Amino acid sequence: MQTTNELREGFLSFFESHGHTRLASAPLVPATHDPTVLLTTAGMQPLKPYFLGAETPPSTRLTAFQKCFRTTDIDSVGLTARHLTFFEMLGNFSLGEYFKEGAIELAWEFVTERMKLPPERLWATVFAGDPELRLGEDEVAIEHWQRVGVPADRIRGLPRSDNFWQAGPVGPCGPCAELYLDLGPELGCSRPSCGPGCDCDRYLEFWNLVFMEFNLHGDGTLTPLPSRNIDTGLGLERGASILQEVGSVYDTDGFQAIIEWVAQETGTSYGASDESTKAHRVLADHGRAMTFLTSDGVSPSNEGRGYVLRRIVRRAVQHGTRLGLEPPFVASLADVVIELMAPVYGDLAENATQIRATLADEEQRFARTLVTGMKLFDEVLERSPDGIAGEDAFRLHDTHGFPLELTRELAREKGLIVDDEAFNALMAEQRVRSRAGRDDEADRAAAFAVEAGFTTVFVGYEKLDVLTQLGACLAVEDGLFLGKLRESPFYPEGGGQVSDSGWIEKETGERAELLGALRLGEDQALLFQGEGFEEGDRVRAVVPWKVRFPTQSNHTATHLLHGALRTVLGDTIEQAGSSVRPDKLRFDFTHGAPLTAAERAEVEELVNDWIFDNLPVRTFETPIEEAKSRGVTMLFGEKYGDIVRVVEVGDASAELCGGAHVRASAEIGSFKSLSESSTGASTRRIEAITSGAAGAYFFEKEREAGRLVAELERERRSRSKLEKKSRMDSGSELLDQLLDGASQVAGISLIVASAGEIDAEALLALSDQVKQRQEPAAVVLAGVSDGKVNVVANISADAVSAGVNAGSAIKAACAVGGGGGGGRDNLARGGGGAVDKLDQALAEAGRVVREALE
Repeated sequence: MQTTNELREGFLSFFESHGHTRLASAPLVPATHDPTVLLTTAGMQPLKPYFLGAETPPSTRLTAFQKCFRTTDIDSVGLTARHLTFFEMLGNFSLGEYFKEGAIELAWEFVTERMKLPPERLWATVFAGDPELRLGEDEVAIEHWQRVGVPADRIRGLPRSDNFWQAGPVGPCGPCAELYLDLGPELGCSRPSCGPGCDCDRYLEFWNLVFMEFNLHGDGTLTPLPSRNIDTGLGLERGASILQEVGSVYDTDGFQAIIEWVAQETGTSYGASDESTKAHRVLADHGRAMTFLTSDGVSPSNEGRGYVLRRIVRRAVQHGTRLGLEPPFVASLADVVIELMAPVYGDLAENATQIRATLADEEQRFARTLVTGMKLFDEVLERSPDGIAGEDAFRLHDTHGFPLELTRELAREKGLIVDDEAFNALMAEQRVRSRAGRDDEADRAAAFAVEAGFTTVFVGYEKLDVLTQLGACLAVEDGLFLGKLRESPFYPEGGGQVSDSGWIEKETGERAELLGALRLGEDQALLFQGEGFEEGDRVRAVVPWKVRFPTQSNHTATHLLHGALRTVLGDTIEQAGSSVRPDKLRFDFTHGAPLTAAERAEVEELVNDWIFDNLPVRTFETPIEEAKSRGVTMLFGEKYGDIVRVVEVGDASAELCGGAHVRASAEIGSFKSLSESSTGASTRRIEAITSGAAGAYFFEKEREAGRLVAELERERRSRSKLEKKSRMDSGSELLDQLLDGASQVAGISLIVASAGEIDAEALLALSDQVKQRQEPAAVVLAGVSDGKVNVVANISADAVSAGVNAGSAIKAACAVGGGGGGGRDNLARGGGGAVDKLDQALAEAGRVVREALE
C-alpha cells in the first residue's frame, strides 16, 4: 500500500472484510436533509439521516470515502504544506454495533498491519474530561489503547475543545480519540510538554474516532443515547503523505501530476521560490476543487456555493497569471484533474464538457477584470505604501469588480492590511442608496393611489374573477403603467403572503399582465405590463385559480404548522417570519436547537392529521381586546389596529391574519416538510409544500422508487448471472485440476493441494465436492484469504477405517505454519498466518496421511 488510490481501496477493502458495507461518495452539494451547510464538509455528513434515525441504513456497519470542501481554508491554501479546500475523507461507521473497543482495535490493526506504520511512533489521545459535563477522563478508551499495544506514556488526555465532538449546542455528542504520528524531534519545539496537541509540527494527527454516546441538552446536562455509534475520519491526502514519507500533501501522487503540468506550462519549478510554491499549491488545490464543484452542479454566482466556486476560480486565475499562464488555461487545468481522478470518480469524465465550458466562461469574465484590477492595485500601492484604504478597496470592488478577497491577499503579501471597517461602511451606504431607489418607486405608487381620490375595495377573499373599472391609470415607462381598480381581486403582498399574479382585459381583447400589487394600508396600487388601457375603462380582473388555490393552501398550512410546533415544542415557540407562495411555504420560528428527527416527524404527522380531519376554516373581525381574551396567536412586535381579522382552523389554530385561506383543512390535500435549518441565533426555518406540489413530490418519489427497484433488480439479475457463470467457470476448472492431481494409495484416492485465493467456507465446500467425486478419498486442501492460510482435511469413511485421521493431518500442517486447528476423525480445519509456508504445510499433512495408509 503506497499510492493514494491504494490507500483508498485498501481502507475500504479492509473494512469490507470486517463486515462493513461500502458506500460511494455523496455529492459536494448536500442533500435536502441537511440545509445547514453550503457544502459537504465531513465524511459522516451524508450519513446524518442514519445517525438520527430518519432513514434506515443499508447496514449497521458502513465504510465510505467522501469528497469534502471547507471554505474556511480558502485563504490559507498555498501558505502551508497541509491546508486544502477539497479533500477526501475515509471513514468507518457503526450504528449501534461495536463501540470503543471495536473502533480502536480496527483502527490499530489497519495502521499497523495494512499501513505498516511503526507502532513505536504512534500516539493516541483521549478525552481528558470536563467538569461542566461532569465527565472524567475516558478511562475505557485508555484501557483499549493499552490493550492493543499503546503504552501509557504515549496516551495523552486532551480537553473538550480538542477531544469532544458535538453537532451543535444540543444534540448527539461524545468523546473522541485521535491517532498521531511522531514525525521526529527535528520538527519539534523542544519544550518538555511537547506532544500530541502541541502547536509545533512534530506530531501529525491523521485519524479521529468519535464515540457518540450522549445527548447534550440545553441546560448542559448529558443523557445516554439509546444507541451508541461510531464515526471515524481518516484524511486520505494526509494518510498518503505519511505512507509516501513526504512533508506535504502536495508532494503526494494525488497532486504531483497537476503540479508537473503547471511547471511544464509556466517554465517555473515547484519549490523554486515562496511565490512559486504558493502558486503551484493554489492551482493544484483549486484546480481539483473547481472541477469537482462544477461536476456536482455548482455554477459561479455572487451568493452561496456559487460564490465559493467563483472565489476559487478567480484566485486560481490570479495565481496562474502571476506564474506566466496565459488565459484561457483553467479548462486545461480541469482536464488534468479529470484524467487523474476520473478512474475513481466516473462522473468527472461524464461531465467533462460542461466542466470545461463553465470554468472557461468564468475565467473569461474575470480575465479582463484581473488585468485592470492588478494595474489599479499597483497604482494604489504607489499612492499608499503603508496600507490599503477602505475607499480604494471599495472602488476596486464596486467600480471594477475586483474581489475584496484578492485585494486582501495581495496586500498581505506586501505586509499591508486593508481598512475593512471603512470598506464595510461604504458597502452599507451603497445598500442604503439601493434601497432608496426602490423606496422612490414605492413613493411614486403611493402618491398615485392618493391622487386617484378613491380607495380600492379588495374582494379577493370571495371573488377571483370580477368586472370592475380601471379608476386611475398612469404610464411609467414603455409598456408599463400603474393602475387602480374600483374593486380588485388581487391580493397585495403582506403578512408573508406574496402578491397575486393575474391580468386585466377589455372586451375588445387588450390584456395587461399584473407584475405586482403594492399594499398601502387598506388601499392598493397595481403595476401592469400592457398597452391600450385608459382611465375609466371597464375591465375584467382575473386571479387564476391555479395560482391562488395553492397559495391559500400553503397559507392555511402555515397556521397549522405553527400550531403543531407549539404543540410539540411548547408555547415558547414564536413566529419569526414567513413566506407564502404558490409553490411552497417557509416558516421561521424561535427555537434554540435543531428539531430532532422524531420531533420533525411528529410535527408533520400532526399537521397532516389536522388536514385529514377536514377542520372548518373560519374568518371574522373582532376588537383586538376580544381577540386577546380568546387567546388568539399574535406576532411578537407586530402593531395591530383596534379591529383585527381572526383566522380559526377548527381547534388547531387561531391567529390574527389578513391573508387568503382555504374553506376547510382537507382542501390542503397533504403537507410535506422539505427541510429544517438555522437562519441565525435561536431561529429555525422550515420549508414545506402542500396541495399539488406535495402530490407531485410524492408521485416523483414513487417513480424514483420504482425506477430504483427496477434498476436494482436488473443489476441483481445481471450480477447473479455473471457470478453464476464465474463460479461455474472457475469452480469447474479448479475441481478438474484437483481431481487430475489425485494419487492412489492402498485403494484410497489421495488429494493434497492448494486451492489458491479462497475463503474458509468455500474451501470446505470444495473439499466436499472433491471427496464425493473420488470416494473413497482423503482430501487435504489449503487456501489463502485476507492474508491468512486456511486448511481443511475431509476424509471418507473407508479412509478413516484404513487409519487416516483428519485431526492429525491438520495438526501436522498447522505446526509448520505456527497456527492451530482440530476437529473429528473425518473432518478437521485449521489455519495460520504463514502464507509463505503453505506448500510445506501441505507436504507435511500429505506425509501424515500417506503413512497412515501405508
